[in-house]
Amino acid sequence: MKISKEKLLNKTTSHEPEFIEALELLVDDINANKEINMFGIIAFMHQLHNRMNVREKIYKFAANKDMPDPAAPIIVTGLPRSGTTFLFDILCNDEDHRSPLYWEITRPLPWLEKGSWRESLRIFATDAELRFARLVVPMLDTMHKLRALSPEECEQFNTVTAKSVVYIYMSHLPNYKKFLMETDFTNVFEWHKKFFQILELSGRPTNWLFKDPSHIEHIPEILKIYPKARFIHIFRDPIKSITSTCSLTEKLWNGLCNQIDRELIGKQTIEFWENAILKNKEGRTLLDSTTNLDIDYADFIKDPIATMENIYDFIDKPFEESIKTKMEFYIKNHKKHKHGKHHYELKDYGLTEEIIEDRIASKWQIN
Repeated sequence: MKISKEKLLNKTTSHEPEFIEALELLVDDINANKEINMFGIIAFMHQLHNRMNVREKIYKFAANKDMPDPAAPIIVTGLPRSGTTFLFDILCNDEDHRSPLYWEITRPLPWLEKGSWRESLRIFATDAELRFARLVVPMLDTMHKLRALSPEECEQFNTVTAKSVVYIYMSHLPNYKKFLMETDFTNVFEWHKKFFQILELSGRPTNWLFKDPSHIEHIPEILKIYPKARFIHIFRDPIKSITSTCSLTEKLWNGLCNQIDRELIGKQTIEFWENAILKNKEGRTLLDSTTNLDIDYADFIKDPIATMENIYDFIDKPFEESIKTKMEFYIKNHKKHKHGKHHYELKDYGLTEEIIEDRIASKWQIN
């Protein structure tokens, strides 16, 4: 079974060259991969057809509309598996920090009134899809819990542009991976902005809260579209974050592919994130102490509330007692490994501490 580029392109009338190039590379790599199983093909087809439908609805809705710029974002980023999700989820307890919910990413339009029965149907349909995903990848909750009403990272939305690391977590796509490492993401964030402008029809937050590990490599493009963005970088021991990323990739590939090569996963993970770190070093020259805050993962896990106090100083916002109480309650009820422990070992992926030190750790440090 092959995926048709023509059918996908027919689903949207927005055909800018950057999009067509990305989609063609992606589909060609998927079709050339003989290890993708039936569930994998179904997953890719469902994802791509859904994203093309969403893309077309956003394109038509936003056409010729003069919508205000979205509220300035606070962006949580860092290497994958480094505490970005936990930090992001704690910050979501402040109602001033609005994040997209998973169902809004998959089904944002036609626009609905908050709390309507049609909204409930979209939430139900999204949760049904996620239940199926958990059948295909049984350890999905262990790696990253997804629910329709969960605040979600914006890399999931970027799939509408056919430029997203989501796809390389699904299978080995070598040409597409190389393309992602080299291409400019300005058009991705132009679409990203349209999406958040539409979400603001339901209310404008004080700040948008974005989260995506791959944002570390796209600071220049983000600042073109969101010049008032502020960044929070979190730093974890790369041995932990890189090997955990390899394990997550392995488990996803296991559900979607007939065979997997662990050493290939290790090699791909190192290549992709080493490149991202080098781009981050360049991008961070555009930031200063008013637009970037570095956080140490060990300090954050030891005392999350102290980290929150530091963040609220950075964003120049009072850390009110009511917000602190909500965050303390969330932290108490969301212990690590609540959904099972995520096991991984460095040697399983052909990696050594020396490789990670040389290619990742030596370049990824708090300034």
